[in-house]
Amino acid sequence: MPVGGLLWKHPRVSIGVGAVALAAVVAVVIALGGRGPEAPQTFGPWYPLTNQSGDPAVADFENHVPCAIDDPPAAACQRVKLGIVLYRDAAGAPSTYLISVLRVGVDNDRETHEGTWTVARGTGLDPEETVYQLDTGAPEHLRQFWPVGDNILYLLDKDKMPRVGDAAYGYALSSIPIGQTVQAPR
Repeated sequence: MPVGGLLWKHPRVSIGVGAVALAAVVAVVIALGGRGPEAPQTFGPWYPLTNQSGDPAVADFENHVPCAIDDPPAAACQRVKLGIVLYRDAAGAPSTYLISVLRVGVDNDRETHEGTWTVARGTGLDPEETVYQLDTGAPEHLRQFWPVGDNILYLLDKDKMPRVGDAAYGYALSSIPIGQTVQAPR
C-alpha cells in the first residue's frame, strides 16, 4: 500500500489535512475579495419619530391587509402593507398622522398620506366606542379606525363597521413598538 494511503488513515494526519484544506478555502475566498459574512442590513422606521411641529409618534399600527382595500384591487397585487402612525402634542391631544400603503407584487413604491386626526365616538356596532377619525388627507376608505385596547386598530368601512378580511388577511392592524428597526433576512 502506498505511503500516502496510510497517511490519510492516520488520525493526526487526517486532522492536519482537514486544517490545510480549510486554510486553502479561506485563502481562495480572500483572494476573490470575500471578507466573510457581512452584517445583516437593518432598516429604521418608515416614518419620523416626531412630526414637523416636534410632536412625538405615540402609536404605530401595521399589518398586511387584502388587496381589496383598493376598489378595484391593483392587478398583480398579492397583499397590501398598511401602516398608520399617530402623533400627539405636548398636552396629549391628537395632532397628526401618517399612513403608508405598499402594494406587494405591484411595485416597491410607498404611497404616503398625512394630515390631522381626532377622536370621535360611534361605530356601527356601538355608538359609545372610540373612533380615530382622519381628515381628508387620507383616502376616503382609510379615514376611520376603531382602537380595540392599546394593541389593535380595526379599519372601518363607510358604515363604521369593521371591514371583513379574506382567508389570508384581515383588516386588523397590530401595534408595533415606536421606532422599531427591522433586520433584512440573509
